[in-house]
Amino acid sequence: MALTNKTCLGTEQSAVYTGAVTASFIPIMAGITYPDPNYVIYRSNADIYVFESVLEGKGFVRQDEERAEVRAGDAYLLQPGKLHHYYPDPQTPWKKIWFNCKGSLVRHLLADYGLNQTLVFPGFGQGEALQEILDLILADPTQGSQQIALCLHRHIQALANLHKQEMSEHAQALVMKNYIEQNLTRALPIDEVAKSAHLSTSRALHLFKEVFGIPPYRYYLSQRLELAQSFLLDTSLSIQEIADRLGFEDYHHFSTFFKKECGQSPSRFRRERGGNG
Repeated sequence: MALTNKTCLGTEQSAVYTGAVTASFIPIMAGITYPDPNYVIYRSNADIYVFESVLEGKGFVRQDEERAEVRAGDAYLLQPGKLHHYYPDPQTPWKKIWFNCKGSLVRHLLADYGLNQTLVFPGFGQGEALQEILDLILADPTQGSQQIALCLHRHIQALANLHKQEMSEHAQALVMKNYIEQNLTRALPIDEVAKSAHLSTSRALHLFKEVFGIPPYRYYLSQRLELAQSFLLDTSLSIQEIADRLGFEDYHHFSTFFKKECGQSPSRFRRERGGNG
């Protein structure tokens, strides 16, 4: 039995599969990596699929030119024919569970589930299917190829379900972003923005910031400011006319908004930037 089972700092628990394989599916090995700030993996033109879930801590992963930080609860997937480079954060090194394999079965499953281009799966969970694979190989490294394949299929399916949910939520965030951009010339309540994507106000606030890194109302204000600046620089409209076009009650309200967001009055902005007014 090709097996190591160490749990002290800086070691791995790993199990190598030595049983029968087919061309379509070749289990290689599974294991758990324990916290070690000096751990690093680097493969040029890798020939294996790597499935990993971070259990504790955090680290960094690179596949070709794509790089990402991963934390506890995240999963990632590395594919053959690419550069693999991953290592823990030195301050809070990760603990992670992993499985390496080869075969056309894996390629077809990833293609069928649309995961060919996905590296990281944030908030995936603890990787129960990977633990099952490790347990199977630990129990008998010469048996269980079919059971391992079924566990891997469940793992890939769970990754795909999470990815599908993320894509759906990203689409909802884009709906809100587009709605904001189409309604910059009037006051726009946040609950109206939320309704455009059929979301509650609280969910809309969280999702928009999660996807775009900025609260929706702050994005609305920034876009209003950009539009106002464009009017000031590219048209000969008076400041009052610009205020009217942007839906402000009067010149005073527009000027107050502009100075708060830009740091200077509309007239000074236009004068210093050489606008057409």
